[in-house]
Amino acid sequence: MLQRAAVGPRLALAGGRPLAIRLRFRASAALDLKVHVRTPGGKVMRRWRIRSAAPGLVRLTWDGLTTRRRMAPDGRYRVAVGPVGGRLGRAGSFTWRGHVYPVRGPHWFRGQVGLFGVPRNGGRTHEGFDINAACRTPVVAARGGVVKVRRYDPVLYGNLMIVRGLRERRDYWYAHLGSPGRARAGARVRTGQVLGGVGATGNARSVGCHLHFEMRGPGGPFDPLPQLVMWDRWS
Repeated sequence: MLQRAAVGPRLALAGGRPLAIRLRFRASAALDLKVHVRTPGGKVMRRWRIRSAAPGLVRLTWDGLTTRRRMAPDGRYRVAVGPVGGRLGRAGSFTWRGHVYPVRGPHWFRGQVGLFGVPRNGGRTHEGFDINAACRTPVVAARGGVVKVRRYDPVLYGNLMIVRGLRERRDYWYAHLGSPGRARAGARVRTGQVLGGVGATGNARSVGCHLHFEMRGPGGPFDPLPQLVMWDRWS
């Protein structure tokens, strides 16, 4: 029955472009089809039922939401397809990720002074993590979502963009940008979409180009280093 199946891209991102699922099948008449996205262990994350599918090409897209409308966790997934009431066959696989590393070029840690929680002037502490990179290296959205803030702060952050993560109670801060991207407050951005370039605006004028990256949840800012290390391994 199934002649060809394509799932792409092989790496799909939460808050990125929807995953395309294309199925080509042969039959003597229209069929009711079922399509599942499931874990290697067989747990079904999303399911579709296509009534009276005509033989030929069937196109679907997946936005990463489970059947219960929750964001699917990171991991490897398989697509299976078959007739309603019949057996499902494997139709392809892909890897699903929720985030990407925010600096898209050679980068390194600034050192002790750039760590989360280290003392700063005026009795405050550092509320993010500093990533060194060459000036104008692209900075992208680590997680897609909605731009909450796009402004210039001459005292601390310089060119700053804040994005509320898709289906998260987290905000992502990108500071000291050389120039902010075109996305305005209220605009939706995709995971991996360019927000600007590494710069030295605000109080970074005296220390050189780097990205100040913050993550904030309901309890306020928290150390993003464990997340950054994980994202850097694969993106």
